Amino acid sequence: MNIFIFDVDDTLILHNQETNDYYNTYNDGELSKLVKTINVDHIYIYTNGTYSHGYGIVKNLLLNNIIPVNNIFGRDNNKYMKPDIRSYNNINEIINNRISNKTKKIYFFDDLIENLVTAKQIGWKTIWISPDFVDKPYYIDYAFPNIFQALMYFTEMI
Repeated sequence: MNIFIFDVDDTLILHNQETNDYYNTYNDGELSKLVKTINVDHIYIYTNGTYSHGYGIVKNLLLNNIIPVNNIFGRDNNKYMKPDIRSYNNINEIINNRISNKTKKIYFFDDLIENLVTAKQIGWKTIWISPDFVDKPYYIDYAFPNIFQALMYFTEMI
């Protein structure tokens, strides 16, 4: 069983000086189409932003038919924030309570190495999304320049 957990800011969406309204920007639906092609059983959003921020991004990226609303975790529905290990343990506990399959693999996509280090400590597979991906530290499992490249890789590998 494969589970994907995505950070939002600078992982699913990129911040830039021209774009300030991430909930209404143009979206061609390519990310949504790509996500639908991956052999993944459950998808979660895990952001240090608010739940409504996570939901707004999911909706704008046309992922709201793929990611259930109760699979979105933000700072207002999770006691702690990344990279605090208690935050990850809380998410892990929720997933374990929902999914009893002991052979599940959790893949965590984030742009910040410190967040990935903590995820690695609890046994998650780590995917670094960064323009600096070629400088991937040895303890990060995978690195890609953007979410599209990462998802194309996992479409073929999983």
